Amino acid sequence: MATSSEHDGGPAEPLWKLQQRQRLLLSIASRGSSEAAALIIPGIVVWLQRHETGAFQAPLLLWWLGMALMACVFVGLRRQLRRDLGAAVPSAELPTRLQRWERVMGRMALLNAGSWALAIPLTHGSGHEFRLFIYLVLCGVVASAATFLAPAAAVFKRFFGVLYGAMLLAVVWYFPNRGLYLLPLLMLYGATIARHAWGARQLMQQQWVQERDRQLLAERYLAAKEQAEQALEAKSRFLSAASHDLRQPLHALGLLVETARQRNADGALAGVLDDAQACAQSLGTMCNDLLDLSRLENGTWELRAQVMDLRILLGDATRLFAAEARQRGLVLRWRVARGMDSLVRADEALLRQMVFNLLHNALRYTQRGGVLLAARVHGGGWRIEVWDTGLGIAAEDRPHVFAPHFRARSGQAARRAAQPGAEHLPGVSSQGLGLAVVAAAARRMGVEHGLLSTPGRGSCFWLQLSPSLNVQADLPLGHAQAQAGAGAEAAANPPGRPLLQGRCWVVDDDVQVAQALAGLLRGWGLTVDVAAAGREAQAWLAAGQHPDFVLCDHQLAQGENGFALLQNVLAQSPQAAGALLSGDPSAALEQQAQELGYLLLRKPVDPLALRALLQRRLAVAGA
Repeated sequence: MATSSEHDGGPAEPLWKLQQRQRLLLSIASRGSSEAAALIIPGIVVWLQRHETGAFQAPLLLWWLGMALMACVFVGLRRQLRRDLGAAVPSAELPTRLQRWERVMGRMALLNAGSWALAIPLTHGSGHEFRLFIYLVLCGVVASAATFLAPAAAVFKRFFGVLYGAMLLAVVWYFPNRGLYLLPLLMLYGATIARHAWGARQLMQQQWVQERDRQLLAERYLAAKEQAEQALEAKSRFLSAASHDLRQPLHALGLLVETARQRNADGALAGVLDDAQACAQSLGTMCNDLLDLSRLENGTWELRAQVMDLRILLGDATRLFAAEARQRGLVLRWRVARGMDSLVRADEALLRQMVFNLLHNALRYTQRGGVLLAARVHGGGWRIEVWDTGLGIAAEDRPHVFAPHFRARSGQAARRAAQPGAEHLPGVSSQGLGLAVVAAAARRMGVEHGLLSTPGRGSCFWLQLSPSLNVQADLPLGHAQAQAGAGAEAAANPPGRPLLQGRCWVVDDDVQVAQALAGLLRGWGLTVDVAAAGREAQAWLAAGQHPDFVLCDHQLAQGENGFALLQNVLAQSPQAAGALLSGDPSAALEQQAQELGYLLLRKPVDPLALRALLQRRLAVAGA
């Protein structure tokens, strides 16, 4: 511990060193052992002196009184020090206060040591045993100071130098007959005390350095953590901002391909268009997976638990992927165990996404046979399983299957051996994001996930729901499942489907997307009017025209809000229904749509799902 003289005129100390000095002074001030010793030990000395001589010695009584007064002054100074340095001290004032109190502590050490040294001349005329007792007491005081004051080097040096120096210089005079024998012992004792004090000081400095290293490590960790969080947040903001622009061309591509497939009369082009549709669907899936994974990783996905029926979920998933299964020549089945209510309370959107990703993954890596989507009770909770007769996964690849961008080497090699050129089939290639989304979603929901696989025979991916998610059958279903269950059978889109009837308004400021959607709807038999802004739709309403269905983009030109426009149109056309189209992946938008009672379709929209929706709302020709 350096005093003010060691710091004056030198370079400014770093804050952490100043704080260490502050803590050291407060530590010394928190101990009252020296004051207690100054009150008690002199009284014992006075009492023993009276017992030896038979009368009180006035000089010793005055010495005791002086020690008591000194102890009272020290108590007051310690309290003042704790008040001055114990509270939050501004950094600019801390060096000045430390220097002032270090000088005070140094003077206190000189006064304290000198007061104890007065016991030597005051008891010089006493008996030999009493004088030995006095030296033993002073040796104990020195040892105590070495224990408590050693970290404060300047304070300890003052105390030790005065008291031990007095003992060393006076030993021959104090013990005329044995002083020369006691002198070497006293010198050895002083060296031992000095060594102990130096070791204590070194230990304290090492602790300070280690503490500082830990503090720096913690600061670097927090800085790195904050930097990583900022980078993740920046990535999420970028993806959210770019999602609309990414989804718009994908949305238009899917609609144009579906329109071309409907109007195609050349059988030679049918396979090419089917491949193009599969590629468009794969692009849309990868875009959705990338955005979902980003939201799950940065924690912006807000869980909204509601009651849902696993039967409806599995049925919807099977119907949604039925066309893809037929295209691949696979058998797709689903099954839910009986004997227990299949209702659970979970985040419907998240669980649905997990099941869809697992099913899509199974179809992608299965070349022959089929896929089974099943739900059964396991351990008191529901277990959702996706079984396939695909290539299987090698043991060394299984621990990495749920990692982002991982593609099993053994699976690719087996695919090439079993079916040359399969890696070029539409929909077979992937970026390894689907299962990563499943893993991230499972962690977010607290759902266990895993897989079983036998190379050459197939795999089983599973999700284990907690028994606490089970609910009774008398609770109402969530809004999305109620809609899905009402028209689940309409989700299939077999060849030779009937034409739809009615007038549909398409409101979208993106001309390419609007024209692609209009062409698809006209191919389904609908009369379509296209508007780029709300004022055109308002003009149609003013002219007495009313739609049967409205498809409105969420983000229109010049900041126009699709919610407000859709609400206005439907308010003036009570017989009409509508849906909002959006490429915004935020959960807040979905929540807003649910609160307002509007159906939200994420871009890129699946043409089959869109037709199923319109078929439920509009009349069918010939029906």
